Amino acid sequence: MASKAFVHFAIHPRHRMHFIFGANTDVGKSIVSTGLVRAAAACEDNQLVSYIKPLQCGGSDEAFVLRHDRHNQGFSGSSAPKLNCRTLFSWNTPASPHLASRWENLPISNNEVITALGASLGNIIDFNASTENQPPKSITSTTIVETAGGALSPSSSSPLNDLTSGSHWGWSTQADLYSSFNLPVVFVGDAKLGGISVTLSSLEALWNRGYNVDAVVFIDGKNNRNVECNGVSDATRFGEGNAEALREYVMMQSSNQEKVPGKRMSNIAEESIVLLPPLPAMPVPLDEWYENNRDSFLNLHHLLNEKWHTYFS
Repeated sequence: MASKAFVHFAIHPRHRMHFIFGANTDVGKSIVSTGLVRAAAACEDNQLVSYIKPLQCGGSDEAFVLRHDRHNQGFSGSSAPKLNCRTLFSWNTPASPHLASRWENLPISNNEVITALGASLGNIIDFNASTENQPPKSITSTTIVETAGGALSPSSSSPLNDLTSGSHWGWSTQADLYSSFNLPVVFVGDAKLGGISVTLSSLEALWNRGYNVDAVVFIDGKNNRNVECNGVSDATRFGEGNAEALREYVMMQSSNQEKVPGKRMSNIAEESIVLLPPLPAMPVPLDEWYENNRDSFLNLHHLLNEKWHTYFS
């Protein structure tokens, strides 16, 4: 049985780091990650902006981030921050990492993922050693780590992982794999019909594993069917309703928290639940969508900075 790798780095007050978790695959984690990268790059204090994708199966989310980074599109100047994008492990098969690693016979163990991510974050933190003369509450670098699939989606499998049996290599969930890093989360909820349950279940899974969820983002979508009510066609966008349901759930759970010993839950403020408008129909580029929602991502960026400072006060 393999022991879990030790995470060899300590968080730094000037280096903000957040995991991006999602309620499911295809809820918009890469879109939100890119928006946060763009917002960080637009802030003068940031000297380094990093995006890390530990596990990639098919395609390239790193390429998506680089394609939509405004500072790589003729906007950069002498004051533009350095953008550092990295994919740590990848497979060609567009499938769950535990299946892709088996099918391609390219096992990656939990320890390898943890060690590689810890080393990447440690190198970024070393960069902050040269920024000690900055104002005390300035954030000089921002790092976004985007997980794969949903909060409880499998990680890569390997015969070196625990619970390996015969040809079935063991694996961990995304939430379990990264829990030792003790980093806060930006969570991307499911804005579709039926998304309330999977959003709340995923958040509970993160809270129960000790994660602090600093913000929840929904990307609204157009309903693919009209709902008839009293003869009136109502093309409902469920994102707004799902976001409101989360606000109500947080309020109810907060009021009951004292009644449930050991109940762990993040205090998600009203302004930390963000609803973004629908995306344009593909394959329309998202540059205009990002520009139209620039203020929303900048506000979220500043909110996350404020939350980060509270971890050192």
